[in-house]
Amino acid sequence: MRRHPETQVECVLPDTHYPRPHYALDGTAWHDGLCGACHGSGSRDGEVCDSCRGGGFCLLEIEIDADIEGE
Repeated sequence: MRRHPETQVECVLPDTHYPRPHYALDGTAWHDGLCGACHGSGSRDGEVCDSCRGGGFCLLEIEIDADIEGE
C-alpha cells in the first residue's frame, strides 16, 4: 500500500498503475519517487529522514500527460 508522503492518504490503485499517478478515494492524485536523501530507507544517521518523514518516498513535481490522463 502506498501512502501520500505528506497527507498519508492511501493509493487505491493496484501496483501496476504506473505511469498513471497514485490516486486516493478523496480525489488526491500524486506522483512520488524514492527519497534522494535516504535512498528509500526512511532514515539517515539513525534518525527519521526529514525529507520523506520516514516513508522512503517524496513527492515529484511533474506534469501529467493529457494522453495518459484521458485513457
